[in-house]
Amino acid sequence: MFSSRLVTSRSRLFENVTTTQVMLPMQRLSRYSSSSIAHSPSLEQTLERWRKNGSRLYARRMIEVAAASAALHVQRVRMQEAAKDMPTQWVDWERKDWTDALMRSMGGNSLQRFWVAARRLASLAALASPLVLLAPFSVVSTKAQNLSWDYALWGIEQAGPTFIKLIQWATTRQDMFSQEFCLHFGKLRDETRGHSWKETCQILASEYGDDFDSWLQLEELVGSGCVAQVYKGRLLQPVNLYPQGTEIALKVQHPNIWQKVCVDFYILDKVAHFLESLPYLNLEYLSLRDTAQQFCNIMLPQLDLREEEAHLKRFNQDFATDEKVSFPEPIMATRKALLETYLHGSPILTYVNAPLEKRKELAKLGCSTTLKMIFLNDFVHGDLHPGNILVQDTGKFLKLCILDCGLVIEMGPDQHENVVQVLGAFARKNGRLAGQLMVDKASKRQASDLDVELFVEGIERICVEDEDNNFVEKVGDYIADICYLACKHKVKLEPSFVNAALAVEIMEGYSVVRFMSLTEACFVSAVFTHS
Repeated sequence: MFSSRLVTSRSRLFENVTTTQVMLPMQRLSRYSSSSIAHSPSLEQTLERWRKNGSRLYARRMIEVAAASAALHVQRVRMQEAAKDMPTQWVDWERKDWTDALMRSMGGNSLQRFWVAARRLASLAALASPLVLLAPFSVVSTKAQNLSWDYALWGIEQAGPTFIKLIQWATTRQDMFSQEFCLHFGKLRDETRGHSWKETCQILASEYGDDFDSWLQLEELVGSGCVAQVYKGRLLQPVNLYPQGTEIALKVQHPNIWQKVCVDFYILDKVAHFLESLPYLNLEYLSLRDTAQQFCNIMLPQLDLREEEAHLKRFNQDFATDEKVSFPEPIMATRKALLETYLHGSPILTYVNAPLEKRKELAKLGCSTTLKMIFLNDFVHGDLHPGNILVQDTGKFLKLCILDCGLVIEMGPDQHENVVQVLGAFARKNGRLAGQLMVDKASKRQASDLDVELFVEGIERICVEDEDNNFVEKVGDYIADICYLACKHKVKLEPSFVNAALAVEIMEGYSVVRFMSLTEACFVSAVFTHS
């Protein structure tokens, strides 16, 4: 309809233009020809033919311009509508709360839960006590110092998945922790202590039946993580449309880890509640308890491998049109075992000394992938340490293979919109807008108007002082400063903002070499599209 009206208006314009701009020159030329060559009708006919042809060409040009203008308008409208589209998974979206499952595993009453928590604290204290004894000797003896590091590594593995996960993240942040710390505990990113082959067979028999070895051949142990260990193998029979001989990766959960993780989060919740209740520290405004609850809700699903199967399906759907990013395809899953396709590739850390152009390409690809997860899909891989990222060199481009998708961050429609607006304001260096949004979007406000204004001015001052720095490179510094201002001025931070900021911060540890300036345009583009 728009195109028809536009063509009609252009046609009317053409009639006027033809009369004023085309007829007048032709009339002058006609008078000239009549006076000078009065007896040459063939020339008059030629001039008339030229006039008509010129009119037709002009009309055709106007129609082409009108059609192009209409097509451009339609494309612009489609792009605006696409920018407003929500992920299809937001339809009837509801956040799953794992609190009931956690409490059931802790016992039926407060006394039972207290007893379970006390035993867990006692076991953690027993693990930590040798370090207290070794600490004085580590100062004067290199041998004692090395022994302390080795025991600390072993103790964290024995403490369970919660502590391993935290240390894995910490070792990617060499700007926050010492090089010695990252070097010793960095082993946890690639390998943790696994369970025995006998325990694996027992789990597979309980999940798949005693005849699992008739259709599944396991060849070697690829690696062990904090939740499960992975075997490489192949199918001896077709399974769920995957033919015989398909290379597979089998993920088998470690025995008896559910209880450890549930008790850890129960204790963490109580500690956060205690810290928030202290009268003079103002820690309530950091949302410690809410953040711990969200961490629990994204950690516990990792202990059910059927949840990871659903995550893999979602990631494959979100990146179906991106030839530079791939995820394993799930074949079959139970609570304690996950069968998926095997992906080949080189560990991302092998590209530390790669040629400059390769490193630039890899950094840009990694950032664009993470930003797409955060801003476009609201489905973020929450465990992007280097051990979970492989790289394939196809010859034409580099391709990321992302593994271990059990831990994800999903905010939902309301929180996602809030977070995108706040991070978008930071990316545009608009500190006042970012501060105002953080206050307006807070679910609980106890700050006075003066505190609010001082908080907003503090956020604005952060952006002004860091004007020459890239927001993506300085997320860690931003979080520390924002938390300080929140405590000082009693502004409660939404845990979704902290989680999303930490998800962006993952890119700092993820990027083998920091070429964030190359991806700043991508970052701002993603923010503007959905803000």
